[in-house]
Amino acid sequence: MSTKIQHFLHCHLLWLLGVSQDDQLGCRGCCKRITGSIYVCFGCDFYLHRSCAELPGEIRDLFHPCPLLLTILDYEYICNACFKIDSGLSNRCKRCEFDMHVEGTQRATIETEELIQHFTHWHPLKLLAPNNHLEVGCAIYNKLCFASAFDSFAYGCQDCNFFVHHSCMINIPRQIIHFFHPSCPLVLLTDVPCQYEGFDEASSGLAFHCGKCKFQLDVKCALLPTVESKMPIRFNIHPTSIHQHSMKARNLTLKFDAKHVENMAY
Repeated sequence: MSTKIQHFLHCHLLWLLGVSQDDQLGCRGCCKRITGSIYVCFGCDFYLHRSCAELPGEIRDLFHPCPLLLTILDYEYICNACFKIDSGLSNRCKRCEFDMHVEGTQRATIETEELIQHFTHWHPLKLLAPNNHLEVGCAIYNKLCFASAFDSFAYGCQDCNFFVHHSCMINIPRQIIHFFHPSCPLVLLTDVPCQYEGFDEASSGLAFHCGKCKFQLDVKCALLPTVESKMPIRFNIHPTSIHQHSMKARNLTLKFDAKHVENMAY
């Protein structure tokens, strides 16, 4: 490898050096103490481990539909896949404000008949056994997942209390156009689960997001279908996820899940 390179993470030439561990200097990429082979810009006091410099500049990952560009952030950020707080290098989608730490993109992919990796959750999801009578709320459509029900089996992460219907999991869109925010597409992101004011239950940790406009809708709100809207939401509706009667709200006829209606005024 050349003793000097022009790297996309820095504006000046970087020189390759071999150093012993220095407790006073840190790598701008991984934020760990420098040791071994490093690239350095002496004028800027910029240090980068050789291993960090050799990371790909652009990747694709299961957890986000857009290309992710390797970037150095000068502040702490929360990984949108695993919610770990990190700093330095991030695989980032600027348009969607999506960040994923480097270690997360290097994880092994798990895929078996009973254990799958899905973009809706960081941990592998386990198939619920047919004789498992556990009843849990689907994180996508908030309906009970009956593992023993015909054609309605579910996957779940019991450590996180996260469960999804198989049918919901394969039909949920990665991107939608919503009448609440028609000017931009909304991209599905994993988000830190939180409690919204006015609602009894916490969010599922899934939300449709517009990074440009700082606009976000929880997945359960975003997937409520319109009846009379001139700008319909573009996705497939789960047949059992809505209430059977239309309800009037602010000149838009919407169908709401019964749990959400309790906290809304008409």
